[in-house]
Amino acid sequence: MAISAQRFTISTTATALNTASGAGERLLITNTSANAADLGASGATAGAGYSLAGNATVGPLELDPGDVLFAIRSGGADATLAVLRL
Repeated sequence: MAISAQRFTISTTATALNTASGAGERLLITNTSANAADLGASGATAGAGYSLAGNATVGPLELDPGDVLFAIRSGGADATLAVLRL
């Protein structure tokens, strides 16, 4: 798989940070804003899941084939996440 990068504005609807991969992949995620976001499965909701604080980084996360990671903002303001797919 090729390396790719993308930035996402994370709001009140869960947003997929990757697509289902047949071979699995690794994600490195940086929250480039001051606003927190929650990471989890497709049903991710604000205040639940893995909290990624503002200006924090997590990863690389190793996903199994077919796994998709979602993000939703934690509070009242949107967050911006930079995702590097390896």
